[in-house]
Amino acid sequence: MGANIQIAISDGIASVTLAAAEAKVNILNAGFLNELEQAAITLAANDSLKGVIVTSDQPGGFIAGADISEIESVSDAEKGAGLAAVGQRIFTRWENLPFPVVAAIHGHCMGGGTEFALACHFRIAAEDTTLALPEIKLGILPGFGGTQRLPRLISLEKALDIILSGRTVRAKEALSSGLVDRIANNHDLKHSASDFLAEIINNRDRVESARMKKQGGWRRLLLEKNPIGRTILFKQARKQLGKKTGGHYPAPLKALDVIETTYGTPLDTGLKLEAAALGELIITPESKNLVHLYHLSQRPKKIGERFDQTIEIKKAAVLGAGVMGGGIAHLLASRGIPTLIKDINQQALDAGIEHARTLFRKEIEKKNGASSTLDEKMSLLTPTLDYTQFADVDLVIEAVVEKIAIKQAVLKEAEPHLPSHAIFATNTSALSVSDLQTNAMRPGRVGGLHFFNPVDRMPLIEVVRGKQSSDETTGSLFKLAGRIGKTPIITGDRTGFLVNRLLVTYLLEAALAATEGVNWMSLDKLITRFGYPMGPFRLVDEVGIDIAVEVGDTLCQSFGYLQPTDLLQKILDLGLLGKKGEKGFYSYANGRCQGANHEIEQVLPATGRDAGHNELKRLLYLMVNEAGRCLDEGIIASPEDIDTGMVFGTGFPPFHGGLCRWADAEGLPDIVKTLKDFAGLHGERFAPCAYLQSKKRFYEKKP
Repeated sequence: MGANIQIAISDGIASVTLAAAEAKVNILNAGFLNELEQAAITLAANDSLKGVIVTSDQPGGFIAGADISEIESVSDAEKGAGLAAVGQRIFTRWENLPFPVVAAIHGHCMGGGTEFALACHFRIAAEDTTLALPEIKLGILPGFGGTQRLPRLISLEKALDIILSGRTVRAKEALSSGLVDRIANNHDLKHSASDFLAEIINNRDRVESARMKKQGGWRRLLLEKNPIGRTILFKQARKQLGKKTGGHYPAPLKALDVIETTYGTPLDTGLKLEAAALGELIITPESKNLVHLYHLSQRPKKIGERFDQTIEIKKAAVLGAGVMGGGIAHLLASRGIPTLIKDINQQALDAGIEHARTLFRKEIEKKNGASSTLDEKMSLLTPTLDYTQFADVDLVIEAVVEKIAIKQAVLKEAEPHLPSHAIFATNTSALSVSDLQTNAMRPGRVGGLHFFNPVDRMPLIEVVRGKQSSDETTGSLFKLAGRIGKTPIITGDRTGFLVNRLLVTYLLEAALAATEGVNWMSLDKLITRFGYPMGPFRLVDEVGIDIAVEVGDTLCQSFGYLQPTDLLQKILDLGLLGKKGEKGFYSYANGRCQGANHEIEQVLPATGRDAGHNELKRLLYLMVNEAGRCLDEGIIASPEDIDTGMVFGTGFPPFHGGLCRWADAEGLPDIVKTLKDFAGLHGERFAPCAYLQSKKRFYEKKP
């Protein structure tokens, strides 16, 4: 029929196959949507049809969603609403077909793909199916009917959860909620869909009745089937969103408003309001910044393709079975890589294996997996006290104590047992990879992998290129990071690399401001109002005050323009370690913050002037300046890498789009002027770097 969609008819059943031309996934761009509409028109005109089955020929999934570039290009609310209305019209054509339409779904079914499936009358999903309406994560809402059809199909409470979180729904959950009607074996989807359609044609009422039973229950009766219950449900949802978003993300609240306003109204009325809301959201700075972050998350795939020669990691080893080592071993095994985990102490080895087991157990419970899966995963981990099984490893990651002498000794000990092609990666947050290479047998095979703690939750990895690291080594580590589900950036080898250099600079400045009379608690509140998950002093507690002192001293020694402070050392001298010791700037019990720790008043008075916009600029502009220095020095290649590192590695507020994106919105010329003023007040660390003075923006404006 067209480049993207094929129709075959046999015995009154139409088989519609989605297969975007010259693409790995089906994307709902303008051309694809046009073919979907023409297909619906063609099917509607065929009086001999008894039913339709829609499948995808793409191995990756059903439909991956809308075209992000088309979303990004919209700068007018009316145009945005118009694009939504077009998609709604096309999907409604499918919904209005006079015979049953079954969507046979496999793999990823995201955004507009899920909305199209909702417009089909019935859904059967392969076991590997994942569905989602993730538009909230792009700062918009489902605009092709998702806010209208999902609450009509499943319980309102579950629909709100799926839409307002943007989370992924696996096949089993989709079945239990009524989002899909059947689950099929991955290899038998088309045959099962054919049988399901025959069952529908034979007795449609029975199939629909079975779906309705999943929507029942006393909870739905109380919360959704009467006005008072619905009022309570929407009020609770609004309260939870307020806590979760801090008022920084307009999309979830707008989606909630649309669902509440249109619940129980005719579909066409609801669709109009949905389209108008999408038009409002699609032009907001928050949406543009979140789309920018989406592109950043996809960049590593393209960067990885630039490395021609890389080593496939078939077997790995981790040296050091502490929390970090156990976490790294778990991560490798979770992606199917057989992994040795070595330590010099049996007790430590047992603890590392148990840590990995705990992480696997949590994953399996979250996914409602079988208990047998735990044994399968753990079988990929082999504990050892020696190097006898290292002869065929492709990668060794050391995760021992953060002391260069110890890491050098471990490398010297391990290297003779490794094959010549093996890569040795040091997991370090600040130590020099180049220094480690100095006495290596194969220095080109040595590189850095900076994992962030906790390993299983932090998405960023810094791939550190030492002076002698080969392209093959760097490329192999970069691709491995993507394979294990992380977002990598490549950094040069200088103290702190990128993330810790910027982050510790910011933490030191917060400490200096506090010693100058700024109330430290108000600084934390100021930064959380900006959008960070926590302020600088709460973050120091999380990191550990002892570690913050050590890393801060190291950075001050490496970068002479930074001003040291003895504040953290004084607090450490009080015996306060931070969260791990249950006392730091704050007190903790069972891992939860209990409020300010009054022992701090021995060093910092509880009084002091409240932090304001001037202090916000002081902390953030200093990081902007340091980012410019990193670009000047070639430590990092691009503003995109800086934004990736800051958002995925430090929690820089996503709705700002990253540090460089935010700085562009502030205006680099204004930042340079303020930095010069700060330099006169606070010292040379604020003197604007050459990069900032030579640029008007980090990102060049698109034509």
